[in-house]
Amino acid sequence: MSKVDTLPTFIRWVNVPEEYKTKTQLKQLKLKPVNVDKPDAYVKTQIGTKWVIYNLYHINNCIKVKSRVTQIRTFELTDENIAEALYIINKSAKKSRDTKQKKYYEGKYSVVNRSKTRQMKLYALKDEVISKLRSENKMEVLGYHVQGYENYLLLLKLADYTFHTPVNKLDTKGLEFLGEIDLIPAEKTKKTTLKFSEAVKLLETYIGKSINDLYKKESPYELF
Repeated sequence: MSKVDTLPTFIRWVNVPEEYKTKTQLKQLKLKPVNVDKPDAYVKTQIGTKWVIYNLYHINNCIKVKSRVTQIRTFELTDENIAEALYIINKSAKKSRDTKQKKYYEGKYSVVNRSKTRQMKLYALKDEVISKLRSENKMEVLGYHVQGYENYLLLLKLADYTFHTPVNKLDTKGLEFLGEIDLIPAEKTKKTTLKFSEAVKLLETYIGKSINDLYKKESPYELF
């Protein structure tokens, strides 16, 4: 007897009652199953040509997740600290970019959507920080790269870090052409001391805005 014969099994997500949730859905509600190894039901859904089964848990058999208090250190808003923080969130955004692409081909579209949202939020923060830095004449323009089909990227420098940002072709006039580049990797090439949460907090403090207030669904960051 298969596992779908012993517990309620719902065909497709639309038929799942409101009181049944996956672990991911429970996490968003700050809940977790009392026993993760004992689901209360299953949902069978089709992804492409395959049928996939997911565990479901009844909310009455769940408990609240205790909130963890994370201590975030504070740092001075020096060019070096801002540059390091910008580097950390920029690489993290690229990790989400790669996850988005990988999970798309695996058919895991909920992960794709979450990864894209995270990527765009981090890039929105990056844009806002770079905009303020440039308005304060703190970034050096080194030139521009071309990526893919007419994707123009301005190369900027702050402290010992460099960053790319999308730019219109007309805005590259008079700037040095630095050549064509491929997809920029997500792997870090510099050692950092800030934690990710500290980097985000430092940049939010610098611009005086929350990352959640900056995100827009339309963004030029699709490739790099």
